[in-house]
Amino acid sequence: MTLAQGSLLNGHYRIQSLLSQGETGAIYQAEDERSAQPVAIHENLFTGAAAARQFRLEAVILSSLSHPSLPRVTDHLVIAGQGQYLVMDFIAGEDLAQRLERTCPLPEAEALQIGLSICATLDYLHSRRPPVVHRNLKLDKIKITPAGAVYLLDFGFARLLQDQQDTTPAPRILKPGFAPPEQYGGGEHMDPRSDIYALGAILYTALAGLPPADSLSRAMNRQLLSPIRKHNPAVSRRLAEVIEKALEPDPAKRFQSAMEFHQKLLERALLSGHG
Repeated sequence: MTLAQGSLLNGHYRIQSLLSQGETGAIYQAEDERSAQPVAIHENLFTGAAAARQFRLEAVILSSLSHPSLPRVTDHLVIAGQGQYLVMDFIAGEDLAQRLERTCPLPEAEALQIGLSICATLDYLHSRRPPVVHRNLKLDKIKITPAGAVYLLDFGFARLLQDQQDTTPAPRILKPGFAPPEQYGGGEHMDPRSDIYALGAILYTALAGLPPADSLSRAMNRQLLSPIRKHNPAVSRRLAEVIEKALEPDPAKRFQSAMEFHQKLLERALLSGHG
């Protein structure tokens, strides 16, 4: 069920507005009346035992993380007969999809800043024990504050790589251009390199002005990746090469870690004076 504007959740979270709603859940802006602080509330819209387990996993994952580019989870609510909710810091600003609606393509320096920030965040996640794989990186999962800080949001499909028997489903709604080929057919073979592919697709879209060709079609040799510079000749050749390597359909040909991807982006930034 959706929460009505002005309603009170758990006795002290006053719902102010619906920020977004999709297949997996809804996100609201609210105020914690105990502290008068703004919060974001993620409501689980999936039903069933598997969905409930995944939502609890998201709560466990986020509450265990501490990174300047990740929102802090402050509460996890299970309300009988109503639903499950995650309460976290509210991050003001616009997501990258909204940013691209205003300015597309992005200037190279801004795309580099976003890429470096998300790479560093992914390196933190992938270096946890056990590693955390986001598995659902898209434009609207990246938030940019008015001060220019970059945040990574929404761990509704994240997976802990500790249990080979884990059957946590991959995102049901595949975003054409952003999903790596290993995400098709259930996503059981997704690993940190899958997040690298998705970030490459995000940076490609930000600079080229359109998403890359579908990864599965490219893996089956039905399509080719159109070079970034074909769509935006202003992008430096070296940066285009870095991003296009992240978009290899074969995971073994991509960067093998977020740190490696970060290093190549950083080299490009320093060469161009954006560091």
